[in-house]
Amino acid sequence: MQISIRAKAVQWLLIVAEVAVLAALLVWVGRGCVAYMLANKPTTGNLERAVKLDPANAEFQMRLGSLYEYSPVDMQVGKAEEEFRRAAHLDPYDAQTWLDLSAALQFQGRSEEAEACRRRVDLMAPNLPAYQWPLANFYLLQGSTEEALRHFKLVLAGTSQYDTNVFTLAWKASADAGKILQELIPERAQTEFSYLNFLLSQHRLDDAEPVWKRILGGSDEFSPKDASPYIDTLIAGHQPGQAYQVWTDLQHKGLIRSSSTLSGTNLIFNGDFEDEFLNFGFAWRIIPLEGVYAGVNSSIYHSPSHALMVQFSGKDNLQFEHVYQYVKVASGQAYHLQALMKTEGITTDSGPRLEVYDAYNPAVLDKLTDDLTGTTDAWTTVPLDFVTGPKTEMLVVRLKRLPSKKIDNLIAGRVWLDDVRLAPAQK
Repeated sequence: MQISIRAKAVQWLLIVAEVAVLAALLVWVGRGCVAYMLANKPTTGNLERAVKLDPANAEFQMRLGSLYEYSPVDMQVGKAEEEFRRAAHLDPYDAQTWLDLSAALQFQGRSEEAEACRRRVDLMAPNLPAYQWPLANFYLLQGSTEEALRHFKLVLAGTSQYDTNVFTLAWKASADAGKILQELIPERAQTEFSYLNFLLSQHRLDDAEPVWKRILGGSDEFSPKDASPYIDTLIAGHQPGQAYQVWTDLQHKGLIRSSSTLSGTNLIFNGDFEDEFLNFGFAWRIIPLEGVYAGVNSSIYHSPSHALMVQFSGKDNLQFEHVYQYVKVASGQAYHLQALMKTEGITTDSGPRLEVYDAYNPAVLDKLTDDLTGTTDAWTTVPLDFVTGPKTEMLVVRLKRLPSKKIDNLIAGRVWLDDVRLAPAQK
């Protein structure tokens, strides 16, 4: 009988203990829920109450500290420091806490303590751009350019998100192109090309050249088309020699090739259309135009298995000049251009032809071959002899169709172009 009474007493004690634990747990959970509800409405009062309800939550300390530090109404930097220190005590491995604490200390003029916090952040997050970015900006504001560049370099190595901002800030802080390239830009092709394009956008062509040389000498692989903006900018800047050098660099690196220019006697790149259609640099380019299809064709060709085909829809009286190639030449030199063309159903009195002109001064040189209309039963040789001007350095060779001046002027039909050759005229 006594055993039964004692057993029941133990059961009641266990029930009471479980209820007490459950009640305590409910209170703890309830306090936490209320704290989160208050913290999600971030006013100073709400966050202070959230901290009291859940003093072990470092996130609430951080939010309150940030409000004290940056709020235009409740700014109290001293209190911000206190909250950040409490958060750091609760979670000493959170880099953001130490970063915010360093800012609070710096606001109070305690530079050495702030620097110690920043060094801690650097050690905790040495390769994380989200932390290296504010560190770099701080050192830049303090005039520590070299330290800022070190942190900016880590940002660039970790993400491309800040590239343009980093490059802009670096040039504002230091106009030393060599120093920026050496100390800021990681030896990584992706970032180097990003920096190269930034320099092009700033019209710093002289500063872009060392970047390009470093890319060439690097071990990273890259697509030859990555160099397209550089070539186009040099061409637009009337520097055809340098543009062609970049093109030659790509060839020497094995990134582009043309079987038709291996002998060196033909200045036209891929004149037989047998190699990859690159559409940039000193290769053939096609600009899309509504009502026209242009591309490499393998069903009709002269030799050996491909030709360029252009098909007109018959809906427009077009001025077509959308297939072309830049060619580096010598000034005051006689040249002979020759190509093979074939047409099918070309309407109107104005058909396709080839044009050669000085890329920078067409008034000096602008020559056209005879045009072709209707249907040619066989491939037709299209020749053109000319002499470059005294300052001519680069030509444009293009397929062209001039608008017709007659009533029946809507062009339809197809034209094929193959075996385009350009070489110095034989004496």
